[in-house]
Amino acid sequence: MTEKDINDIKIYHYSCVDSTNKLAQNMENYLHLDTIVSDSQTAGRGRMGREFFSYNGGLYMSVILDPSKIKIPLHLCTPSAALAVKKALEKRGVENIYVKWVNDLLIDDKKICGILSESRTVDSKIERVVIGIGINLEINKDGFPDSIANKAGYANYNGGKLDLASDIAQNIGEYIKSNTEAIIEEYTKNMAWLGKEVEVTDYADSNKKIEGIIIGVNQDCFLKFQTREGNVRFLSSGEIL
Repeated sequence: MTEKDINDIKIYHYSCVDSTNKLAQNMENYLHLDTIVSDSQTAGRGRMGREFFSYNGGLYMSVILDPSKIKIPLHLCTPSAALAVKKALEKRGVENIYVKWVNDLLIDDKKICGILSESRTVDSKIERVVIGIGINLEINKDGFPDSIANKAGYANYNGGKLDLASDIAQNIGEYIKSNTEAIIEEYTKNMAWLGKEVEVTDYADSNKKIEGIIIGVNQDCFLKFQTREGNVRFLSSGEIL
C-alpha cells in the first residue's frame, strides 16, 4: 500500500483488496474525504448483496465521509456520487454518460459504473458514511462474465487512476455541501431514458414489474414515472430493466 496526497485528498492505494468499502469501514483515524483505491477486488459488492465484477482495467475506490460535513439528506449521497463521477470523467473527455436510477452510470445503455453507499453506526449514531465506487475504465481483455456481458461497458479512459479518484472525492465533497433542489435538478437532467417507456421492477411491491414513462425523481430521489394507464407513481426501491 502507498499513500499519496493529491489536491488535498489523501489516497491509500492498493494493488488488490477484498473490498475497498470493507477497508474504509474499518479504517481508524480517518479524515473526511480520505479515499481508498485498489486496482482490483476479490470480493467487491453491489446492491442487494450482488457480487461486483472487479478486473484490472477498472478503478475501485471508497470515499470516507464525516457525517457532520454532510449538509444534504443522507439518501442523496448516492445520487451525488453518481454526479461526481460523471463530472470527473467528462472533465477527461468521456462523453455521453447518463445516470441509471439510482446508482449506476451508463454509456450507450451499458453499465460503466456502480455505486454502493454504506454507513457505520456506533452506539446508534452514524459514525461515518462510505461511498464505494467501481468504474470500468478500459475494455477487459478477457471479456466480461456471461452473466453481465450484454450489460457491461467501459469508459474508454486510460489516464491516471489516482488523479481521477482525487477529482471524484473532491466532487463528492462539493455535492454534499450543496442542497437538495440543485442535486435533484442536475440528477434529473442527466437520467437515462428520461421521457421514454421502460419496464421497472418495484422491490417494495413483491418485485412487481411495471411499464411506464420516466418523468424524473422527487426530492427523496424516488423514481417518478407515468404508467400506461396514465397514473403517476413513485418508486422508493426498484430497478429499471
